[in-house]
Amino acid sequence: MYDSLKKLAKRLLPASWLKKNEQALRRLIAWQYKGSKYQCNICKAKLRLFPTNKLQQKICPNCGSLARTRGLWDLIQNEIKGKTILHFSPPVSLRKAIENRIATGKYITSDFAGEFDSDLKINIEDIDLEDDYFDLIICYHVLEHVTNDKKAISELFRILKPVGICYIQTPFKEGEIWDDEQINTPELRLKHYGQADHLRVYSADGLTVRLEDAGFDVERIERVNEPENHNGFKPRDTILKGRKFNSNSN
Repeated sequence: MYDSLKKLAKRLLPASWLKKNEQALRRLIAWQYKGSKYQCNICKAKLRLFPTNKLQQKICPNCGSLARTRGLWDLIQNEIKGKTILHFSPPVSLRKAIENRIATGKYITSDFAGEFDSDLKINIEDIDLEDDYFDLIICYHVLEHVTNDKKAISELFRILKPVGICYIQTPFKEGEIWDDEQINTPELRLKHYGQADHLRVYSADGLTVRLEDAGFDVERIERVNEPENHNGFKPRDTILKGRKFNSNSN
């Protein structure tokens, strides 16, 4: 039903009006899901259920957060105050939460494809920002869209401060990274990678190796939750936490 309501709104209402009144429309939709069994940990909405989208992802009807976004917020919310943060492709819900929590820090957002409101339009393969600048980088569901992901990873390492942290996630599979140059059309990518704009499918092990090759010290975080957990987190969620160590930070 949630996706049906979204499609109806997009069909009947101008895009400019939807953008201006998105939150009011979300609150109207969220009213029918009001309850007490579940709660979004980002916007604090109390719900009788988390509706699912066409990909069967649990979504908060009030702020639009996905399960992976709520899981990330649970992970980082107590470590962002006063930090200098770069966030690629920031969901609206998480962007607002960080802005409200960061206090004296600096929060910079970027979206190259123009799908999210952001401060900058950074080419992640050639980042025009200084070395050793950010305390924290959030790179969630970005690298699978990038042509030269190894160059992008080296750029993330370059702009991260010594002992800084980069949280990275993509869709993961078991085994090796699947990256085939013959899979080179939207139709083939949709068939083999699951999405028309994905250029590869990572394994957590394979991406860990690429991060380590760029210089990162990588911690693999495995979050395991009950399927019907209170905050609508994913039952299993893998996040890679890359930290920048060098001779000056040991």
